[in-house]
Amino acid sequence: MASENCSKKTTKERIKIVAAILIAATFIVFSNFKEASASILVEGLPLWQSTLAEQSLKAVHDSMPTGQRADYQAEILQTVASRLFSGYKIDASAGEDDNITVQFSPEGEITPWNVEVRTPQLQNPPLEWFSEDVQYLRGETMILLQGVPLESLSWSDKALQEEIEKLAGTKLPGWAPSLLLTTKDERHLLTITFAPQMPMILAVNPTLVSNSLPTLLHGELREGLMGQFAPFIGIPVIWASKHSADMSRWAEDYINERRITERSASKAEAEFQPSQISQINVRVESRYYTIGAWAAIYAGTADKSAELGVHIGRKVELFPEVDMEAYAEGILGLQEWNINGRFGLRWRSIRDFWIGGEWDTKDEMMWGKLSMDPQLRKPYFWLRFREDGKFNGAIGWRATENISFEVEYDARDNDRWSLKMLGNL
Repeated sequence: MASENCSKKTTKERIKIVAAILIAATFIVFSNFKEASASILVEGLPLWQSTLAEQSLKAVHDSMPTGQRADYQAEILQTVASRLFSGYKIDASAGEDDNITVQFSPEGEITPWNVEVRTPQLQNPPLEWFSEDVQYLRGETMILLQGVPLESLSWSDKALQEEIEKLAGTKLPGWAPSLLLTTKDERHLLTITFAPQMPMILAVNPTLVSNSLPTLLHGELREGLMGQFAPFIGIPVIWASKHSADMSRWAEDYINERRITERSASKAEAEFQPSQISQINVRVESRYYTIGAWAAIYAGTADKSAELGVHIGRKVELFPEVDMEAYAEGILGLQEWNINGRFGLRWRSIRDFWIGGEWDTKDEMMWGKLSMDPQLRKPYFWLRFREDGKFNGAIGWRATENISFEVEYDARDNDRWSLKMLGNL
């Protein structure tokens, strides 16, 4: 019985302890809910400082013991804020809803601000593009600093740095801004400088192709273009990507202003591909003439060994807005030293595709022809067919500016299939 009574007493004591814990927990929960429902309102600061001050004051408020009156909490916040936020006079007050308003006002007279934005050491055209991108930054930064005491930057300098980084990031990706504070002519001067971030452009590789000019001519254009890329070395890849269209237009303008381009009535189209080893692909085509030459070596056939060829064409306008060309080709077969001539007329159906016909002196017959202009590192084809049903064609790949490979079929030969390597001259 004694042990049973003792057990009952122990059980009653445990129930009392558990009940006390539950009551205390309930009080804490409701107290915390009441505390969390109160809010801190910050007034008198620009947004970029207000967010930082509100976070700090909220942390101080949350660490206060529960059950304190709102006006007492406001007094504590005012004391703490006066020590934390230099440069401002602090006035904290509690409202009827227990929300606490913390009013910031500058201490003393505000010295005017001035902002100087320095461009990095660049050459044109990147310098011109950078100047256009950064021209808005001075005015936006002046708005950020309007009415801000210098002393307040002792606690909000990182917030200011982040705001300027956000402003610069939209127009100047890849450039890291740095801030320097000085005093000049009774004004506070904030100087903003920029440094490039990795990855940066280390080299630019230009490629230049043309289906209307011989390699000997547009090779000079490529060499001249390559020497113009020094100003682009060291700029951020992401910023160069933003200006890809500008880079392409700059390359086009450079090529179009060359004497060779003007004399041949040619026009350039460029495409810039930014990376650490950037690529710029330029295509130059004459509006009036087509001049080409090639040397070819055959493999896999006994009917041909090698050949030399030349293509001369003149753009004609038989119908308005129809791109047409009259041309003549001469092919010298080096196995039997025979010369084959072709005379034709073709018109461009869509970009890079030609449809036409030509007279071939080898068999003295008319051939229909469908062809596609070769593009760098892309497949192409050409197909000829004549009235008796025989055809001659090839599928090719332009590997470099000067070298192409073709798999050719010629129904007139004993060995109808052959592999051909062409060097564009």
